[in-house]
Amino acid sequence: MFSIPRLSLVSRHITTPTFRHVSKMSGDLFKKTLRTAACIIIGDEILSGKTVDTNSSYFAKYCFDLGIDLKRIEVIADDESEIIEAARRLSAKHDFVITSGGIGPTHDDITYASLAAAFDSPLEMHQETRDRMKRITMARPNAPPFDWDTPNPALTARMRMATLPSGEGTKVVFVSDDLWVPIAIVNYNIHVLPGIPRIFVQLLEGLREIIIKEGRVDKSQKSIRVLISTPLVESEVAEYLTKLQERVAPRGVKIGSYPRWGMKRNTITMVGSDVEFIESLVAEVERETQGTRVTEEDMADEPGQDKTEEALKNREAQNKGGMEAKERKLNEAVHGSRVQHSKE
Repeated sequence: MFSIPRLSLVSRHITTPTFRHVSKMSGDLFKKTLRTAACIIIGDEILSGKTVDTNSSYFAKYCFDLGIDLKRIEVIADDESEIIEAARRLSAKHDFVITSGGIGPTHDDITYASLAAAFDSPLEMHQETRDRMKRITMARPNAPPFDWDTPNPALTARMRMATLPSGEGTKVVFVSDDLWVPIAIVNYNIHVLPGIPRIFVQLLEGLREIIIKEGRVDKSQKSIRVLISTPLVESEVAEYLTKLQERVAPRGVKIGSYPRWGMKRNTITMVGSDVEFIESLVAEVERETQGTRVTEEDMADEPGQDKTEEALKNREAQNKGGMEAKERKLNEAVHGSRVQHSKE
């Protein structure tokens, strides 16, 4: 009833030698252990500055919490050739890939079609997604009348969101009974998510439960992050931290130094999965940097320190880049997801 072209003119001209499915191994490829990850943020609105991306930040924290090593975050345009290239490359290199954006009902929502072209996975109407969309949408309070049976432009637009890649290496996962939006999996390891932060978070949290239940993360590889707050400037600790990094690198520990512009204290981090070894370093790092271990960067700050002229100017510059909006959107997305889970 609904016809959606499988390949655009652009994808027809992409040479096939660049395409590879995830290499086949024994066992269920949908349950492969997740060690490395990559994130593809798709949207012209991100690249133009119209919309502030919060999803990549959330995914970074998500991976860190699960012990998955997030290797790359890329932001690309709503362009079929760019989506195909990024998806093929990152799918081949990493165990767990997510995309965010481009799965709505309008002409510029081309993620499903582009991934279908990238991995030779025909676009097909997914009946369960269609049925869930109809049932859940109609059940909403004050839902306007809608003709789900007679072909019409609005219905065709909605059905774009239920027309998914199919065939080898594809799977459709639903994480909540009251959410019709699925996680479409392509090439065994690419997980397609919407750009709307609240739904993005809700789907990822539902997927977290599945990942843990299936034993796809190695708990022994889960990293910790230790924070040391120091009153010294970076140039005063640079030599020590350089030597420290050389010492701890063989144990898989990364040392970081982060200036807090306009503030009297800066932050040093130690990140790694060898918890006992990292803990054994804390006293030394505190001594050598005149620092104090904290759980939040501002714990050792003096009252009102964030009101200094330099601190306020730095915050103003961050907000011009969308920091305030980013924090607000992320908080709303996380809060909304938690409220939703509490109802289930």
